[in-house]
Amino acid sequence: MKKFFNKVKTEVTFKKAGEGHKLTEDTRTKAVQPRTTTERAHPSQGAQQAGAAALARLEQKDQSKNKRTSSALKAAARAEAAEREASSNSNSTQVKPAEPEVHDCAPVLSVSGVRFICPLSGQSVPKDGLEAHKRESIVTYLIDTPVKMSVTMIQSLNKGREKVQVCVDTLKKYLDNIIANPTEEKYRKIRLSNKAFQDRVASMEGHEEFLQAVGFTLKELPHQDSVETFWVLGEDKCEDLDSVKVSVDILTTTEPLRFKVDRMMQVLQPTEQVPAFHLPDAFYNLTTDEIKREQQQRTDAVQKSFQLRTKAMRERDEQQNLRRYNFTLIRVRFPDNVMLQGVFRAQEKLSSLVEFVRDALISDWLPFILSSATGQRLEEDEVSFAELGLVPAAVVNFTWDPSIMADIAAQQGAAANNQYLKPELL
Repeated sequence: MKKFFNKVKTEVTFKKAGEGHKLTEDTRTKAVQPRTTTERAHPSQGAQQAGAAALARLEQKDQSKNKRTSSALKAAARAEAAEREASSNSNSTQVKPAEPEVHDCAPVLSVSGVRFICPLSGQSVPKDGLEAHKRESIVTYLIDTPVKMSVTMIQSLNKGREKVQVCVDTLKKYLDNIIANPTEEKYRKIRLSNKAFQDRVASMEGHEEFLQAVGFTLKELPHQDSVETFWVLGEDKCEDLDSVKVSVDILTTTEPLRFKVDRMMQVLQPTEQVPAFHLPDAFYNLTTDEIKREQQQRTDAVQKSFQLRTKAMRERDEQQNLRRYNFTLIRVRFPDNVMLQGVFRAQEKLSSLVEFVRDALISDWLPFILSSATGQRLEEDEVSFAELGLVPAAVVNFTWDPSIMADIAAQQGAAANNQYLKPELL
């Protein structure tokens, strides 16, 4: 059986291979018979519908795939463009140097400003806070010394020296009448609506505090068929005229508060780089308009130099130039190159600088000499800094008086000459 099936299988194989030929037979002229094709059976209607559905699904998949591919491509394109832009920015940043920062190059001021020492509290007060501190200090001490502080208020808190003096004279006249006529009631009353009182006293700050300190009180009293307000001094006060006389003395002798310039002493060591003078605006007494007219004034000065002018005219022009500065900054250079710096009013005398230097010396009893930068000795103690030309800033040189230093050096040694400022200042 096995052989039979093998034989049948072999015959089927040879039949599929086609018609055979001999090895000696020439097959080049013999045409190859075309293979016959069998016609496919037409698919049924159900098969067609199934095939159409399958094709639709395939087309939908292809469209969604294309959409996804398009979105991915667009995203990739955007990412690539962003990367190129970032790369170009980084390259431009590396090539283009960074712009330098612009800093304020205003010079550092040699002093922060001008300050004053309050004669009442002893505090150092900046110039812009001077008026407020003056008023506060007076009010603070008004409780302890009411008469003294009320007169100080009149003298210090009102502008116009002539108006202040008229007020003081009028108040003095009221008290003098009471002292001269202690029993006369009319002298103990001051009507507020009185024209003389309104013009001379009522507008001045501090007059109410003074009248109350003396003993006056406000009362409503009849006057010419009406009722008006009066300052009235009680009868008990008239019995003690000594206190009224003391009030008159205080009224006539009290002066305005004098705020001294804070020297703001500073020692500049030679190891430090001593800065140039850079002064705040408070040192100058020039307004903006005056600065604009300064060039015109210089032109006028040149023209005046060619004119015949009297001595009075020249002195008047010199005084105008002296008033251009309010303050001056003085540096005293010692032989060891240490500098002592202080602030002064431009109209202060040279003696104030001498006193300032002497207070800073170890040997404050030794005579010394101050000289200008040109070597000129400064000996006129009663001449102002403005008149000496030491405004708005100047450097002054210090030396011991050589007339006695030789004897001191012989007794104490040369080292004694090298000690200048007090140790606590260094």
